Amino acid sequence: MKTFADTPLRMGAILAAAGLVVLAAGGCGGTAGSENPAAPPAKAPAQKVLTGAELNAMLLAADAMPKGFKLNSDGARNSGDILTEDSTGAVARSKVCGILLQTAWIRASGIEGAGFAQNDYTGPGQGGQFAQEIDTFHGDNAKKVMSALRKAFGTCASFTDKSDGMTAKVKIVRSAVPGMGDEAIKAVQTSPAWQGGTTLVAARVGNAVVTTLYNSSGKDKGAAGVKLTKTIVESLESAQ
Repeated sequence: MKTFADTPLRMGAILAAAGLVVLAAGGCGGTAGSENPAAPPAKAPAQKVLTGAELNAMLLAADAMPKGFKLNSDGARNSGDILTEDSTGAVARSKVCGILLQTAWIRASGIEGAGFAQNDYTGPGQGGQFAQEIDTFHGDNAKKVMSALRKAFGTCASFTDKSDGMTAKVKIVRSAVPGMGDEAIKAVQTSPAWQGGTTLVAARVGNAVVTTLYNSSGKDKGAAGVKLTKTIVESLESAQ
């Protein structure tokens, strides 16, 4: 079974962040010959950018985990009440696939958001792992993150991983997940060198992106991660 690295602590400049303002699309003036021009389109209400503290409350608690799963306290982090400006940095192609084998695999997108919360649970005898993270973004960066992750899954459809003293030929099969948030995608990772497999899920809810990882030594390959992710998504939808 593949062992995943803990997510490194993410640092960022402490900056005040404004909420996202979405402009509604508008057409041209009123009916031809009308004396009164059409009123300008109204602005859509600003969408709140949730803080790490708010996101942390939406992560699934221990009672939502499979029997025997316990919190890994070393992997529990959030950005607190401070929001930062989003930052973008290119991820070397040679590193993208390896990042998809880690708990904080949203880093494969190359976009770091305004706030985040994350933790992970491990099963009895290291027999499984569920990692969950929620990140919020300014502007349309959440959409860009989803696009980048979708591309990463395609780029890493087949690759070789050399870590933990072993070599594994990894295969990733991606597919859309209908009916979850504004858009969602999953990727199932398998290798002849592993027992079982891993299911990654990314789902966008407005300006937030949920990413989860379910590593299972069973034949299900972590399929239960989809249902767990949907529960997080529903909490986000209620908050927004």
